[in-house]
Amino acid sequence: MAGRKNAAAQALPAGGRKTGLLHNTWKNRTLVFMVMPVVILLILFNYIPMFGLTVAFKDFNYVDGILKSPWVGWKNFKFLFSMKDLSWRMLRNTVGYYLLFTAVGTVLNVALAVALNRCGNAYFKKYSHAVMILPTFLSFIAVTYITDCFLSHNTGMLNALLESLGKERVRWYAEAKYWPFILTLVSTWKGVGYGAVMYLSALSGIDQELYEAADLDGANGWQKVRYIEIPMLVSMICIITLLGVGGIMTSNTGLFYQVTKDSSLLYETTQTIDTYVLKTLVGGVTDFGPSTAVTLFQSAVGCGVCLLANWGVRRISPENALF
Repeated sequence: MAGRKNAAAQALPAGGRKTGLLHNTWKNRTLVFMVMPVVILLILFNYIPMFGLTVAFKDFNYVDGILKSPWVGWKNFKFLFSMKDLSWRMLRNTVGYYLLFTAVGTVLNVALAVALNRCGNAYFKKYSHAVMILPTFLSFIAVTYITDCFLSHNTGMLNALLESLGKERVRWYAEAKYWPFILTLVSTWKGVGYGAVMYLSALSGIDQELYEAADLDGANGWQKVRYIEIPMLVSMICIITLLGVGGIMTSNTGLFYQVTKDSSLLYETTQTIDTYVLKTLVGGVTDFGPSTAVTLFQSAVGCGVCLLANWGVRRISPENALF
């Protein structure tokens, strides 16, 4: 009996207090109560609706409902891939724009953050933060009107400029070849400020002793950026990229559907999987099986790519992996 008491005493931490999941939960009950509303909303809006994914494998109808609708197996998925030209175009545009936006956005975010971090004027830096982050809060309805002010055939600023230079007006909403550049420009303008602020917050946490040591070694500004700031941002770049890579099969419908005004003449370079699903639902289609199959396919591929990317990062640099 005495041996058991000694063993129990040795198992207790310093101070003799008990530890465990329930004990730690009660000890941090204030934080638990604060996070509970978020957890409840996450369960209600992110996990419970996942039951509806069964519609992807059913011939859904309102009379029978989700539970009693007949199973059709992979029929809804075959519908997506039976449209060879259309499915390839949507897949190419979806993945291509994601890679393009990610590459351009990351480079510009880091460059802008480094430039502001090197700025010595504190007032200008704070003013720049407010100006850069403003487009993030604009709705895509507002962005659509702003874009139209530039691209409208009759009253657009770009066509007025072209006409003043003696060139013909361009029907921007009828020429698909211009829109990869236009969409990249709009996406970058709307999101680069917020991304730069996130990277700037990481730069503000760099130990000033590193800069002092670099000054003693005679390092110039570019060398400080190359050997101090960029290496400090690598971890954050990896994490943000890994968190976003799960959305490789998705696209912003506000950008690709509203900004382009859903012009059928632009589908060659603007139609993505999400805009196709949205157009199908807006068109009054009551067969939700194929649409659900498309979204399930997007989620499954995104999850797989995220796991694969994290595995690759963990093999190269374990400290930068998510898990």
